[in-house]
Amino acid sequence: MSAPTDPPPAAPGQGVAAALAALFGVTGLGSAAVAVSLPVLADSLDATPGRAALVVSAYALSLAVGSAVMGRLGDIYGIRRPLVTGLVVMVVAASVGATVDSLPALIAARVVQGLGASAIPALTLAAVHSRFAGAGRDRAMATYSGVGATVNALGPVIGAMIVGPLGWRPVVAIPVASLLVLPVVWSALPSTPEPDARLDLPGAALVGIAASGAILALQFATLGPTIAVAGLVALLIAAPWAVARSRWRPEGIITAAMVTHPTARRSLFTAVSLSSAWFGMLVAIPTRLADAGWSGVQIGLILVPSAVLGLVASRITSPMLARFGLVRSQLVALTGSTLALCLAAVGAAAVSAPPLVLATLTLMLSFGLGQPAMSGLIADAVPARTRGGALGLMTLFFLAGGSLGAAVVGGLTSQIGTTGSLLVLAIIPALGALSFVGPSRRALTAPTG
Repeated sequence: MSAPTDPPPAAPGQGVAAALAALFGVTGLGSAAVAVSLPVLADSLDATPGRAALVVSAYALSLAVGSAVMGRLGDIYGIRRPLVTGLVVMVVAASVGATVDSLPALIAARVVQGLGASAIPALTLAAVHSRFAGAGRDRAMATYSGVGATVNALGPVIGAMIVGPLGWRPVVAIPVASLLVLPVVWSALPSTPEPDARLDLPGAALVGIAASGAILALQFATLGPTIAVAGLVALLIAAPWAVARSRWRPEGIITAAMVTHPTARRSLFTAVSLSSAWFGMLVAIPTRLADAGWSGVQIGLILVPSAVLGLVASRITSPMLARFGLVRSQLVALTGSTLALCLAAVGAAAVSAPPLVLATLTLMLSFGLGQPAMSGLIADAVPARTRGGALGLMTLFFLAGGSLGAAVVGGLTSQIGTTGSLLVLAIIPALGALSFVGPSRRALTAPTG
């Protein structure tokens, strides 16, 4: 007797894509909003600023480490079960974290929260790619990217608005609100497992070690040189083994198609580039303006235009995606991200609102074009039965890129200033853009799984 399958879905509306994006955005709020509340949190729990920063670092680490495995669990069990389980774990852990009275307990709760939240980015992406097809998928992904980026961009603003009058505890509990979205997306979450999908436990362990090492290495300023060097060693040992394993386990955590096809590899670098630009700018702009004496409200107003644009960006980026295709859309997005960081550097140097607003608008459009292009290409590059795992791996690279962007800005600003750190950060998407310029037309062909 054959296994039951999901009924052929009536094409979901764009509201479903927006709701899935809102869930994705909440995972970003877990870092952005809480980061704003760290001074208040440290004072409340009698902790140093460095130790309090572990509240954000621990969440980022577990979120990244769990992403690839959670994506693969979506292949094995269907998307709905691991996604809902992860969401419930995230909500419970956030609720517990909001009630604890010690920093170690809060850090432990944040680790569990991150592991639960790690199910959301990859599996909401997988749900969009499963439920939409053709031009409808392009529109849905453009909506997903715009709304998700908007929620992320508002993280510092939301955190600042809450922590002032209410303290840090409601900020930590923000993920509880994601339960309101679950009924909207429930019917759009596939529940049928992919045939013959299996979890590659040794591969998952290698990817987890490599991801942990990468995130720890990027937390040099917070965790100190000893842990950062240990993380770098773990990365350099585990990553090559994880990649090599794809040769004899082609449908493992790292699928062979992700290694062998050049555009799939370049799409992973796009994930790193876009997120490093995005999170680096979200750190740099508020910090620079606060140092210049701007109020929280004034800083928030700088980010509002890009947040509004994100809600309607799909009307611009979806036609662009159809015109340029999945490969050249990434070239355009990476070029736009480089330009955005240069504009932000000019605005930071002059402490001027117009170039900063223009920078955030440019980056929003670049993100809204680049994310659907890179995820669409990766989803098409692998067999359907490994799609969740591939998107989970892409999410891991995306999250590592976010940590890289924040680390570059945080680590270099004291030496070369905000302007210099943003210009250094612009090198990353510029290199990504160049990787799409040089290869032959054949090398730039989008793969099909």
